[in-house]
Amino acid sequence: MTNTRADGAERKRREPAEALGPTQADKSNQRRVHDSVVGAVGRWILGGVYAPGDLLPREDDLAEKLGVSRTSVREAVKVLSAKGLLEARRRVGVRVRDRDDWNLLDPLVLSWHPDVGRDEALTTSLIEARSIIEPAAAALAAKRATAADLARIEQAYLGMERNVRTDLEACCEADLRFHANVIAASHNVVLKGLTGTIEAALRATFAITNRLMTAQPRALAAHRAVLDCIRMRDADGARAATIDLLGVAARDLNSKAIHAADGAGPNSKQQTIRATT
Repeated sequence: MTNTRADGAERKRREPAEALGPTQADKSNQRRVHDSVVGAVGRWILGGVYAPGDLLPREDDLAEKLGVSRTSVREAVKVLSAKGLLEARRRVGVRVRDRDDWNLLDPLVLSWHPDVGRDEALTTSLIEARSIIEPAAAALAAKRATAADLARIEQAYLGMERNVRTDLEACCEADLRFHANVIAASHNVVLKGLTGTIEAALRATFAITNRLMTAQPRALAAHRAVLDCIRMRDADGARAATIDLLGVAARDLNSKAIHAADGAGPNSKQQTIRATT
């Protein structure tokens, strides 16, 4: 009996690792492939390669084009269908849904857009949505922010101030934290649930509001005004200061559109400084 058990244990030790199921590395690789396929097809749709109403290529053709298995394509279609971009019908195929059905508030969907700056309807909608949400959040933050909340908002502002002329990526990350911390300080669970969407909207607008150095003091002053009003428990002032701050963003977007119309593209040398909004 003992020998039988020992023999069984020895056989298990000699079994190949694959028999024990996929390793963590295998799972990570599968996740990377999955994310890559979902992102690629998502960017095709958001970028207009496949317009609303278009049928995607057959599953086999997509798998060959992307260099993945049919299973990976099938799983990607499920994800994109859940986000409102695709619709799969038997005997018809996979069709791109109407733009109104797309879940553009999903941060991942928004991140797939290859050029938000040229999507005037979307950029206008982003600013409008922020103008509805963020002033209300700032007013609530002025009433409800704890000492720890105020410290986090101030720390984010100081990060913007410290990096604005030397490390614009770090400055933008601090800017994201500023807005997220203001929303968190509202202590409203619904508004806090929108933080991911607000951050995605900010990242999208950061990518297109490349401005001159002169825009930076204006943007910093607008953020400082929001911070000061929240610290002084001035709800009406915090609301008004946030509206002014978003006005800076709207003007930057409008200015970018004018430059683009004049032929000054996003790679123009005059547009190498990223504004914070």
